[in-house]
Amino acid sequence: MMSESLTLFSRVCNFFNYFQNPYLVSRFQNYFGVYRVDIFKNGNVNGSVVKNEIETHEKFKTDCKNIITIKYNNVDEDHVLRHRKTLSSGSENSKSSPLTSDGEEISDVDSDFENSVHCKIENKFWYYFFSFGAGLGYEMFYASFFPFWIWNIDGAVCRRVINVWVLIMYVGQAMKDIICWPRPAAPPVIHLEPQYVVEYGMPSTHAMVGAAVPFSFLYFTLYRYEYNVIYGILIATGWCILVCCSRLYMGMHTVLDIIGGLSLVAILMTIILPFSDFIDHYQLTNPYSPVVTVAFMLFLQITYPKTQRWTPARGDTAVIMGTGTGFALGSWLNYRLGVIRGPAIPPPYMIMWPGYKVFGLALLRAMIGISCIVATRAFFKSVTYALLCFVMRVDSRDLKSKQKILVEIPSKFITYTAIGFVITYIAPFVFRLLCIERETAFTEV
Repeated sequence: MMSESLTLFSRVCNFFNYFQNPYLVSRFQNYFGVYRVDIFKNGNVNGSVVKNEIETHEKFKTDCKNIITIKYNNVDEDHVLRHRKTLSSGSENSKSSPLTSDGEEISDVDSDFENSVHCKIENKFWYYFFSFGAGLGYEMFYASFFPFWIWNIDGAVCRRVINVWVLIMYVGQAMKDIICWPRPAAPPVIHLEPQYVVEYGMPSTHAMVGAAVPFSFLYFTLYRYEYNVIYGILIATGWCILVCCSRLYMGMHTVLDIIGGLSLVAILMTIILPFSDFIDHYQLTNPYSPVVTVAFMLFLQITYPKTQRWTPARGDTAVIMGTGTGFALGSWLNYRLGVIRGPAIPPPYMIMWPGYKVFGLALLRAMIGISCIVATRAFFKSVTYALLCFVMRVDSRDLKSKQKILVEIPSKFITYTAIGFVITYIAPFVFRLLCIERETAFTEV
């Protein structure tokens, strides 16, 4: 019995070690045409010894056509890796340099210490293809994707998906800062998104959101609209695979990180999805739901796990929680004012493909709505940050102030709560004034 247990334990360890191996990621990058190169290092160009200056010049011009330089904010890959190894051993002298919300470095590292990594992209198609896949997990995509659904397709479905997105991302980000596993080691891996190197890697929240969002849309539209389910499954699966593979291509996650993210999101969605309708109904109809929603979100922010060093994960979580709060508040107000109410005809509904007029109105709504979002973000970001700095007696120009980081979290939460409210209430209100609101917007409870 003991030997069987040891054998099972050994197999589990081998599984973890194999899929956490950074050389798997490196081989994936090499397969799709990403290579590390050294330019003019010890008389070499791209690893080849050259004989004279003419040959050097010609080879340099040829090789540099597809060579890009990746800068690490004055900290090279090996330096970051050494920091993380020291952190994992519990050293007190290993605090990494935090970043502000805009990605500015707060560091005591000498500004003259600058290192960069040169890599060669042999196939531009795969580079742009996987860059697009990586973009499916970032703020810019969701800042346009969710509003598009609210304004042009179906607000009821989008509200439920956002609740799933918020809860899953919170758990994923918190797990990162609890487990504290670093990104795949470089070398051999090339980090094509160096701004995220300081964040931990397990589980992959890109993999989590890459599975949660498309499959949530599939789940909530399954009995609401009449369409071929096979197409929906293929789109959701393709979306998820693209996002997961993009993390390997970008060198930001190991295979084990992705497996962990997909396993965790499968468990969470099994728990969350059955209660999604109840949560949405409560948020819309209960007179006290705004108080409960805000209190719950603040509770999650306060209880967010503390880490040995600052990472962008907590700030990103504040953005997500604020967005979810704003969506809930705006939707609740719409319901209380009678702007949205139950549909006259129960689902399922036939999908009506849009014509030129509908496309034109959608484009107009997008232009007006995004302008409102940009203005709201600019106003609240500056005003709330300055106000909180004043209240907490923090010098906003002091980049090394630890209190300044504490100011950024509530500032982000308030700013993105306002943005979520604008998306769900203010922008549709403007659309109604201009008589360009979607005809079925009031039926989506």
